[in-house]
Amino acid sequence: MKAAPFFLILFAAACTETGTGGFVTSSGVRVNAVNEQVFEVIPQAGAQRAQFWCGAGDYASRTLGASSRDRVYVVSEIGPGVTRETREAMQFSMSPPASVSGAAGNVSHWGPKIGDDRFVGDARMSCSTGINRFDP
Repeated sequence: MKAAPFFLILFAAACTETGTGGFVTSSGVRVNAVNEQVFEVIPQAGAQRAQFWCGAGDYASRTLGASSRDRVYVVSEIGPGVTRETREAMQFSMSPPASVSGAAGNVSHWGPKIGDDRFVGDARMSCSTGINRFDP
């Protein structure tokens, strides 16, 4: 039996669910389910906007099985987390905000706004580039 290449093992370990039930991207962005419709993205300290989209897109694709052409929506702007004690969390959904219940509804002066959306594939591109191609 052939051993799996080391990089495949590293990749699988880096982008997986944690023992506490949350999902973590290879860049360290944590994503936790809030309820059946809403998930919360918690980047590392000093996050750039790209990390929020990266976490949302990666979680939607890998955990929820969304296609790259499905849309992911902001349902709560940057604010206190509800699944983890943090000051910088953002909530997303695969459904538009008007049809979602249970989101925190935070409003912020920084970052994406409630109702902003991206294709899952475009959101995941933020993981590799670290750049917000769609934000000013």
